[in-house]
Amino acid sequence: MKKQTDLEFEKSVANEIFPALLDSVHYDIRLSPPPPPPPLNYNESDPSKIVWDETKMIAEYEKRKAELEKDTTKLVIAIVDSTYRIDEHLKKEFIEYYKEYSIELDTINNKNPYKINLSDLKHDKKFNLKYRSEFPASSNVWDGEYDFYLSGITGFSRIQFDQTKSYGALISGFGCGKLCGFSGIVFIRKVDRQWVIDEIKVIGVS
Repeated sequence: MKKQTDLEFEKSVANEIFPALLDSVHYDIRLSPPPPPPPLNYNESDPSKIVWDETKMIAEYEKRKAELEKDTTKLVIAIVDSTYRIDEHLKKEFIEYYKEYSIELDTINNKNPYKINLSDLKHDKKFNLKYRSEFPASSNVWDGEYDFYLSGITGFSRIQFDQTKSYGALISGFGCGKLCGFSGIVFIRKVDRQWVIDEIKVIGVS
């Protein structure tokens, strides 16, 4: 049997971990609770007498949430076409996170990005994946009129492994609007021959 190259191995790990990664980072902004309503009255001389009535608002939100959760319309996720680069910060965080295992970094060349093959990415049937390049550039992507619901944008970096290829770290995140999203470091490890996510450490929020 032909031995896997380092890149083939890395791609297989990325593809294996992707369903859990997408499930972890995905956020449907339509399910966000609405802001609190204004008070029914306001007495400047006695603020303690402010009366709030959230009953109707909460009922409408719960009804809308239930409808969306039953909606079988596929949610489109735009995937950045190629992997991100990793930097020294990720490597330091990787060593620190798994310091109790005294890991040593794998020294293979993982600086060059590769094109992501969407057909290799397994995912929940509620999602439909498209390349980011199919959409307008920059924040204009959120202004487009589509015949589907664009639920978010995500991507991932090359993976930094340890020398035993039992632990790894990569960069990912999720965008759900012009001022809605986050990026983070994803720590992964092999457990019983399967790759799992240990934690996602948020490093940036918008």
